[in-house]
Amino acid sequence: MIYEAARIVKIAVAHFHPSSVRALRSIFLALGFLTLPAAPLAAQEGGFTLNGQVGIPQGDFARNVAIAGGFGLGVIFPLASEFGIRAGFDLQIYGHETRRLVIPAGPAGNINAEIKTTNAVVGFGIGVQIGLPGERAKPYLGGMLGFSNFNTHSSAEWADSDAQPFASNTNASDNAFSKHVMAGIYYPLDDGNVLFDLGARYTWNGESVRYLKRGDISEDAFGNVVLNVRQSPADLFTVTLGVTIRFSRIKSQPRL
Repeated sequence: MIYEAARIVKIAVAHFHPSSVRALRSIFLALGFLTLPAAPLAAQEGGFTLNGQVGIPQGDFARNVAIAGGFGLGVIFPLASEFGIRAGFDLQIYGHETRRLVIPAGPAGNINAEIKTTNAVVGFGIGVQIGLPGERAKPYLGGMLGFSNFNTHSSAEWADSDAQPFASNTNASDNAFSKHVMAGIYYPLDDGNVLFDLGARYTWNGESVRYLKRGDISEDAFGNVVLNVRQSPADLFTVTLGVTIRFSRIKSQPRL
């Protein structure tokens, strides 16, 4: 599973347009300078976020995709007592299928292989958040700008084997400028340095995204691969459930 997630992220990064990467890097650097004066505050009110995600496609995207699921990572740097910068990474898989392939091997008989295809969306974003993790329960609101990559990748593996894939191909990949609005609630656990984090987010992924869904890769009568590429807005409503760990928790850990 970790290998699969790493491979999907690698594909997304490789297919991001250079101008998109430069723009996102510039935003990170600019906001990074803003957080420098708030470093003492960050030790108390900032934190790292890890969550599981369920994505519900909206509009035209919902006509092609039923549901998505994955995980997200985030970091929060405060600029004031209840206002800060939030940056995040998300990976959601919205389709997966396995096809059996029989390869003739002459006198040795047939060799069984499997072609595994994964449809995924990888997102990066940065923005602002009102309501920061603390020692009491509180709501939060926020917004982010970023980029999303929709990609479909297939890999061929020997059946009933744990070996790495012997062939792979990226069937489709498209980027979209993304906008996010989010809301949620923090609820402190134990000493308040670890917080239960329940949230919801709406993401606009551009007016026209090219993507494949499960079943969109087939073969014609001559064995040629046929791609049924979809094109539509690809908006998502995402429910997140996870934890936020305050920087003070990490800072207070004893050194070995």
